[in-house]
Amino acid sequence: MKRRNFITSTFTAGIASASLGNMFGPFTMRAFANGPLLAQMAHQADSNRILVVLQLDGGNDGLNTIVPSQDPLYFNFRGDLAINNSIKINDTLGWHPSLAPFEKMYGDGNVAIVQNVGYPNPNLSHFRSTDIFFTASNNTIPADQNSYLDDGWLGRYLNWSHPGYPDVAPEHPMALQIGTTTALLLQGPTYGMGMAINDPDSFYNIISQTDISGAEKPDLNTPAGLELDYVQRISTEALAYAKPVRDTYNASQGNKVTFPSGVVSSQLKIISRLIGGGLNTPIYIISLRGFDTHSAQAGSHARLLSDLSGGIAAFFDDLQAFGQADRVALMTISEFGRRVQANIGDSGPGTDHGTAAPMLFVGQKVNGGVYGGNPKLDDLNRGNLKHEFDFKQTYASVLTQWFGVNPNSTSLILKGNWEQLALFEPAPLAVDGNGSPAGFVLEQNHPNPLSSESGVSATIRFQVPGGQTTLKVYNVQGKEVATLVNASLAPGMHNVSFNPSGLPSGTYVYRLFTHGMTQTRSMIVTK
Repeated sequence: MKRRNFITSTFTAGIASASLGNMFGPFTMRAFANGPLLAQMAHQADSNRILVVLQLDGGNDGLNTIVPSQDPLYFNFRGDLAINNSIKINDTLGWHPSLAPFEKMYGDGNVAIVQNVGYPNPNLSHFRSTDIFFTASNNTIPADQNSYLDDGWLGRYLNWSHPGYPDVAPEHPMALQIGTTTALLLQGPTYGMGMAINDPDSFYNIISQTDISGAEKPDLNTPAGLELDYVQRISTEALAYAKPVRDTYNASQGNKVTFPSGVVSSQLKIISRLIGGGLNTPIYIISLRGFDTHSAQAGSHARLLSDLSGGIAAFFDDLQAFGQADRVALMTISEFGRRVQANIGDSGPGTDHGTAAPMLFVGQKVNGGVYGGNPKLDDLNRGNLKHEFDFKQTYASVLTQWFGVNPNSTSLILKGNWEQLALFEPAPLAVDGNGSPAGFVLEQNHPNPLSSESGVSATIRFQVPGGQTTLKVYNVQGKEVATLVNASLAPGMHNVSFNPSGLPSGTYVYRLFTHGMTQTRSMIVTK
């Protein structure tokens, strides 16, 4: 059983705490370590920028969101479902009337519309397409190594930006999802990189009643013991994060503006207060369900878009009142769009699963406007729109422009090179996770965890600009375990092997050093 599946089933069964299971879902955080070397290696991302990801769950109808208001084919295909009173964006496009709050924000240059976003060989399954968007994988036919991934693109980013984690954990959570479970989006290569909360005060009250101080320490030489130790560590860090989450939420002393009612508003109200109170969490995830509009779409879709736009507009007004609006960008994702031709539907016309659709980016440092052409309704693929932009192009733009990730590292996180769109005012300096320049990258070892009794060696892959290079392995107390490289290397990528035979179970750190630059990652060794 995979570890993230084990954690889900374990918590659901009530081991440790039923409430913890809902808060963390399949994601985990490890206990803090305080060895001298690890303290020295502690890394905090130096960007103060924040990303909010809003999932439109079910497949949002892009044609009725950003309406091709001057295309007669749109009205022919949509019939009674067509939007006849859209709000003008430009001479050929209009907002759905429920998106009226965006009109001013767009006019101020704070909303970007990326048209026709999708991917090759689109999959029309909710579950598979959501996984593709969450993991930034491909839907290659036949399947290749990037077709099915177990980690999310934001989880990989956080793993990259906090190379000492989990042994050196940041003071505040790296990512928060507002809800009861965390999404695959935040799963890192080895660890979950985020946590879920419904409400900061409730979260604190529940966690503060969790006491595992007297729990018997498990036998780390057995698989069950390792997993139980894993669960106990979750509780330990949950306790550590509960207080700063609650304290920063209360420090804001309430929202500064009145939010409308709605699901999006209820989630963004929490995030705004956390940001306003000083929580140093760079990523937040929220969701809005109900976009699977096979029938009776007109009314339900209008309500959803009203919830969406009203909540987002109030959120940025609130952030402005807190003096934090220029730090925050929000993006929408949805697993697919809807089919071009409306269907009859049992309770009124709707739309079936489709393909390409627009993505929205909102914020004061967003380069507003329309990216891409209007949907080509005269050039369809079996009744569906052809995509113009791969969604991974927008992710590459987020990582490099918004978070300041070096393009080389962006390509590693997204497992490929993707042409970017100029969606944001760039971060002050594009750097690697430890502040190093291009051409210096240390990847996570594979496999991880690693058994000391299997005879299997780990592969560690790294890139250097050339010259004298060392790569050493340490235990958590800072004692050197092995020197893997101590030589002058040519520029480029290199692979080395590490065999943990004879080492006790535990966490180890490997450190790459060249030209005064250092990168660090951790690995787990088991029996």
